[in-house]
Amino acid sequence: MRKTLIAAAIVAAGVAGYFALNQSSTSASSFTELDYVPADTALFSGQFTALDIVSYLKSLGMSPAQYNSDEMQQAMAALSEDGSPALKFAIALFQDYLTVLTSPETFVANTGIMAKTRSLSYLVGAAPVVRFEVSDALAFQAFFERAATQSGVVSEQRQLGEHSYQVYPLGDAMPGLELLVSIDRGWGTVVLHNTQLSAEHRAQSLAQSKPAQNLGNSQKLTEMSKKYQLHQDGIGFLSTEQLALAFTTTDGNQLAKDLQLTFTDGLPAALEVWHSDACRTDAAMLAKTWPGLVMDAKIAQQDNSGLHMSGTMLWPTESKIALEGMQSMQGFIPSSLAGGIHPSMFYLAMGTEISQLTPAISKMWAGMTDLTLSCEPLVAIQEQMKAQNPMMMLAMAGMAANGLQGASVTINGFSIDMNTGQPKAADALVTLSADNPQTLLANAKAMLPPLANITLPADGEDIAVADIFPPVAMLNLDVRLKLSGNHLLLYVGDKATAQAQVIAKEALKKNGMIAFGMDYQQFFAALGEMFVMSGQPMPAELESMLQSDMKIGMSVGVNEHGVVISTEMKLAD
Repeated sequence: MRKTLIAAAIVAAGVAGYFALNQSSTSASSFTELDYVPADTALFSGQFTALDIVSYLKSLGMSPAQYNSDEMQQAMAALSEDGSPALKFAIALFQDYLTVLTSPETFVANTGIMAKTRSLSYLVGAAPVVRFEVSDALAFQAFFERAATQSGVVSEQRQLGEHSYQVYPLGDAMPGLELLVSIDRGWGTVVLHNTQLSAEHRAQSLAQSKPAQNLGNSQKLTEMSKKYQLHQDGIGFLSTEQLALAFTTTDGNQLAKDLQLTFTDGLPAALEVWHSDACRTDAAMLAKTWPGLVMDAKIAQQDNSGLHMSGTMLWPTESKIALEGMQSMQGFIPSSLAGGIHPSMFYLAMGTEISQLTPAISKMWAGMTDLTLSCEPLVAIQEQMKAQNPMMMLAMAGMAANGLQGASVTINGFSIDMNTGQPKAADALVTLSADNPQTLLANAKAMLPPLANITLPADGEDIAVADIFPPVAMLNLDVRLKLSGNHLLLYVGDKATAQAQVIAKEALKKNGMIAFGMDYQQFFAALGEMFVMSGQPMPAELESMLQSDMKIGMSVGVNEHGVVISTEMKLAD
């Protein structure tokens, strides 16, 4: 369980780091490198103002044990031992990258990437392209040469006009596969390419040739930003329109053309059906209804005292039925726990109006199953959906918790008595928000006999939980229960008491689905006490986490465009 908690926290840190290192700040309209990004790219992520990667890594304070554990080393060694040169090259590159991450002071020397850098990630057809601003060209090239030396892959220098670049052949992994590494105009470019692709394709992938239609001369980013109110600090997207064209045509975009090269004997029957007029029409309609994924980010602070940034990830839809259904499923999230930075050690809030769950999903399910489709594979999927209607299960859930609109847990702190293993102090809050808390408790009593003797306090009053549930008295904690309007509040400690008073005054509103937050330093300090009490040695990754002064917050909800995930991260040096 403890290892699971540590792993989950490290993953959360990695996700926050992904947002930090792949989105950032300044207008895309003045970013000239966008001229080299094809307008028909299916995937794009742009960082338009330099982010201080070195300061970020220092603030994160992660040790080699977190990035490169013994288990991972053993797994990598096993894969590399019998692997092909291409696999050994990938593993060596990955392990070198992990080592670099744990040594921020030598980041620039080991990678050549600027300490404060902008970056771009996108597809040129089927070729993934990643670009960074570099300050040391030799160090950037050496980063790849180290992996080549360890794996036995022999690089080759080639020319494209007057421009030279390195090629690392990886054909033993996939026929014709190559890794291209180039430096020009202060940018390092890394491309996974294939020898079957044209010279012009290679020139575009290496940012040596501008596509006629590119993100620099099109209005795509401008229109997207205006429609979804995106911050200009950083923008990214995944386009279902371009994916649909690639899947249903042979030449609808560059990705479609590239994919045809893999089918030298013609399209397999399973894919050929998608190239029918019916499937092209249906796929285009679905792509218009669900345009894909949109991302943005905003840096509020980036200086010697630390980093403070936020970001959003949006799944928009043009379906009025889907949008209304998802909005009606939202429930109540306390405003103080809305996915931002919070003074507590940990909080989790979930909002769902249970009474609306069945009608909302029923409406959306009907919208999908009644949709007029002609594409054979899509019609088959639709028929399977009709045969697996989930309404009965949802109706049972609605009966069990009818009226519930939200629940939350906030942990401000706790300490354990090392002699008894029992809590000696705690400060925490649990809330249930419902149309009628008394009715909710009555339903719970019918299902859980131990609750049968519990009587709620009068509205606005609080009582000692030990008086109505004697086992709580064994904890020697003054746990209180309060009923206030639509809220049932269970709390202990001064901070939780104050937090409960604030939430008690809030009116119910449909404002979210999930909210989560964590203070890493507080959380892992408390977890460290548990290791001390157990007598077990503290894991190295946990010791490192104690030095990470990071706070994160996340929320999931539905706005006027679709499902949106918002994140916030604050790091102190």
